[in-house]
Amino acid sequence: MKSSMKLKNLVTSKSRHLERQLKTKFNASSNLVLRALTGDKSALKLIGQMGNDGAKISEFAPQVREQMLAAIKGTEDLNIVLSDIYKQAGVSGEKIERAVQSAILADTHLANILEEMKLDFASSKEKEALRHQQATDHLLLKAWVDKHMMQVDGEYKMLQAELQTDIRQQTIDLQHDRELGKYYLEMGDNARDDFKPKKQYAGRSIVQKIKDALIGF
Repeated sequence: MKSSMKLKNLVTSKSRHLERQLKTKFNASSNLVLRALTGDKSALKLIGQMGNDGAKISEFAPQVREQMLAAIKGTEDLNIVLSDIYKQAGVSGEKIERAVQSAILADTHLANILEEMKLDFASSKEKEALRHQQATDHLLLKAWVDKHMMQVDGEYKMLQAELQTDIRQQTIDLQHDRELGKYYLEMGDNARDDFKPKKQYAGRSIVQKIKDALIGF
């Protein structure tokens, strides 16, 4: 409802920014205040309720703030303490379990060593001979495999190197064909192929080049 007050309001028109703060920050307006000042019931009730709410909040705010902060801090301390206790219990429990298992393994290892020392010397000698034979066979096989793989890798690298010229030649051929086509379109019967020379990387067959390369090494 628009205020019908006959008195002149000189402040509001000069305080637009401040009035905007009143509206956005405090959910009120100059119009609401003027309506209340002129006896508007709905405005009076609204401002009265806002005042009551504000008074209650101001009255209880310090104690509510203190109690809530205490509750929040207490919750924080409780969970930090429990977290530290649980973490330490986990770390210490793990170390204790590892220590127990380590002692069991050490005890079992000693028992096994003492039993193994009772084995006959001849049996130990046979096992050593078998181990040595297997190790020798493994080394020989590994040396042969390494040599074979090195030879295959070398041949493959040589083949790759040789094929580079043919791959490059394919690119040159495609490019030359395009250029030659454009040249024919431009010159017609006056075109001469010798005016459009082409690079020749792969003059020999790939197989022959590989053979020549292998013989050269």
